[in-house]
Formats: sequence, structure tokens, C-alpha cells
Amino acid sequence: MAGQAYYTSAPPSSDAPHGGFRFTAASPTARPALDVLRPSTGYARPPGPDRHRDYPVAFSYDRPDDDTAVLTRTRFTGRDYTGRWGNHFCHALYATPGELTGLRPVELWDTPHWVQAPPHDDGPDLPDITQLVPGSAIGPDRVIRSLASGGAPGLRLLERLLTATLRALAGEGPGATLVSADPDRVVDWIAAVSYTLPVGLAARLTFTTYTARPEDDHRHLTGTGPKTAERAPGPVFHLDRLTGDGCPESVPVARFLADALAGGRLDVLDAVAELWDAGPADGVEGGVRRLRTGCALLAPDGDTAAFGGAGAPLVSFVRAVVELRPEAAGLAPERLTDAAARHLADGTAPLGDVRAALAPLPEPYRSAALVGLIAALEASAELRTAALDARACASLVSLADEAPDVLAAAPGTALHVLRLAPGEPRPTALRILRLYRQGLWEETETYEALRDLVRAEEPARAPRLRWRRGPAREGE
Repeated sequence: MAGQAYYTSAPPSSDAPHGGFRFTAASPTARPALDVLRPSTGYARPPGPDRHRDYPVAFSYDRPDDDTAVLTRTRFTGRDYTGRWGNHFCHALYATPGELTGLRPVELWDTPHWVQAPPHDDGPDLPDITQLVPGSAIGPDRVIRSLASGGAPGLRLLERLLTATLRALAGEGPGATLVSADPDRVVDWIAAVSYTLPVGLAARLTFTTYTARPEDDHRHLTGTGPKTAERAPGPVFHLDRLTGDGCPESVPVARFLADALAGGRLDVLDAVAELWDAGPADGVEGGVRRLRTGCALLAPDGDTAAFGGAGAPLVSFVRAVVELRPEAAGLAPERLTDAAARHLADGTAPLGDVRAALAPLPEPYRSAALVGLIAALEASAELRTAALDARACASLVSLADEAPDVLAAAPGTALHVLRLAPGEPRPTALRILRLYRQGLWEETETYEALRDLVRAEEPARAPRLRWRRGPAREGE
């Protein structure tokens, strides 16, 4: 059950001998947690002398620890019981992450659980909430329409906002500030970020739709008005004019997710979420790493080398795939083949211990990843030179001994690998030559070079081989 509590400036009561800001009501689950709720109950009104305007509602989500979720909706109410100007009413919800299962916190923006105004006096204990129910205002369709209205500038801003958000989630940078004269617009952009993320990762995204003190806020996303935007210490996104100050350039994972949401391709986001869910529960930083790897596996183009981080070696990519448990997510092996090929094609780091990296992957994913690596190497002589040292070649030969067709299908790579790999004899080379003899490949130059390599290093065996091209006769 989720707990709930009311907080406002109220007169003294039998349980509270001193008047002022305090909790005036709480449910059984929330009452022991009032000290946890209290830091989220404040409200600073916008600067300026105008007392007749409507002040923005502050809807906030916090994670005080891994086992606690706090949601608050705070409204400025004007004068308190003494006539003093500056009162507000906060309705707080106290839940465990399990009670948010299947929900993105932003979807509770207009949940029917919220009470709009405080009672006139202290009342009886509030009831606990059996099930948190999302409101009707926030949903993917509304977010997609909002993005469409912003055109290309809006999409680019979302890409940069996602980049900043993922960095903040991973502990790699400060939170972002969202600036708008319309608080509802801030809600829409928090929702846009939330819908690009798997539900479990969105549940770790803390935010507030409004504060007049962005410099003091600790959340991943902080909403504020134009008059207080200059106080924000981190990247600032001006939603009314779709521009940013100090915003990072977008990274591939952000572009992939933003494009999927803007294009209404929710099936792509669902596929990313399935991969993410298949991985281990390894905290927020691990969750961001899994998200990057999942996007790298599913992206249709070649812009994926940076998904795992700048300069990340291919071995790190493969290890991240292992963590994703692609077999549990039902990932098609060919997806892994394509992703591995793209990832290597844009990087020149040495392969390192390929065998150790691939060993934990179950079949058919291990072979699929190997095929993708070989395909990238086969397409680029420069890449072969940069990525394949003697150790990597030895690992590939050892792996190919288990599946010779993998190297046999890439004659240029096979020749490069077998020239550099130490050790004798060359069983892989002999198997490849036999496949050539069966007429499966037509590259005479590569065939002859490979044949000469085997002859030079195994002179005792060479005479016993018939080096005739074409189908073998029966008995050969």
C-alpha cells in the first residue's frame, strides 16, 4: 500500500501545540515516514510583487533511497490561518518502487488521488492507497503531438535533453533545467524524456515541474520560470523558444531514442525496453550502460560505435551484450551480427581477448557476434591492420577452429589472420582450402596466397594435398 500525507501551515491542534507548517494528516503507511517526506514539501513562489496571479503547481518525484519513492503535488494557497501571505498545501505520496511497477512517475501528474486544497482543520487518519492510478492527461500520443508541433528544432532539443539526462542518471554530469512560462510545457518535456526510457529506468528519473530556486535543486530534471532561469547551474533548456544554454551535443543513443519517439515508433522503444529488462538489476549507472548497448543492437544505421562510450573497445561492447542476456529478451541473432559489425567498423581499438569476451554468450549469439566482427574486418583492410594484432589473430583462429566456415566466408580476413597468428599447424587454413577446392569461392588471388602460406609453413604436408580448383573427386 502507498501512504499519503497533507502538509500546510495550520493552527495548533491537540496533536500539534504549535501552529505553522506541519503535517495535518497522514495514512498509517506514511506516518512513520514523515521525516522522509518533509524535505519534499517546500514551495518557493516566483519572484515579484503580484499577488493576484496563479502560481504554478509543483509536481515532484524523488527517490530518497533505492527502496523509497516520494511524489508530491504542491499548490500555493495564499494566506494562512494568521493572515500571513505565503502559505502552500502539499499532498505527498509515499510508495515503494514495486508500487510503481508499469508506471512512469510523470503519469501521476493528474492522478485522481491528488487533493486540491487542505481541509479546514486536522482530520482523522487518511487511508492508504491500494493501487496508484495514472491520470488521463499524460500519454505517448500527447507527447508525440507536442514534438511534432516543434518540428526539427524540437527534435534536436529533445536529443540534447536526453543526452544531458542520461549523463545525470549515470552520475556523469549535473541535472538539466527546463525553462518555460507555461508549467504544462515542462510536464510535456519531462514526459517526452520518460517515454523514451524503459519503465524501470524512468522510475529512477527524479524531477520537479517547478521551483523558484533551481540552484538548490538536486533532481535530474528541474522546471523553473524565465525570471529564475539564470540561477540554474547546469545545462538550461528554453522550451518556449526551443534553444539551450550550456547543453551537451547529442550522442547516438539520444538520437536513436528521440527519433523513435518523434516518429511514433513505439515498437522500437518496446524492443529497447525488452532488452533492458532482460539484463541484471545493477543500479542506475548499470541501467544507463544497458540502455546504450540495447540501442546499439537495434539501431538500423552505422552510427552506433559511440553508444558504449567514446573509445570503448569492442570487447567492452561484447561484454555489455552478455549482460543484456539477449536470449532472455528474444533478440534475433542477426541483430547481434549487424550491431557487432557496425560497432567494430567505426572503431580501431585492438580486439583484445575475443575468446574471453564471447565465451559467456550462448549459442547462437556467440557465433552471430563472431560473424559480425568478421564481416566488418572483411570490409576494410585498414580496419584489419588497426584491430588485429597477433594475440587477436590467435584468438580468432582458435574460435574459427570450432566454426571454420566463419573465417572461410571472409578470405581477406582469413589470410590476414593466418599470416599473423602464431602457432602450428594451420588446421583452419587447411579447412578453408578444402572449401575453396569445393568451388565455393572464386577469389583466385586469395586462394593462391593462402595455399602458398600453408605450403611455406607445412612443407611436409603440402605434397599430399591436391591444389586443384573445382569440385573434389570422390575419395579425395
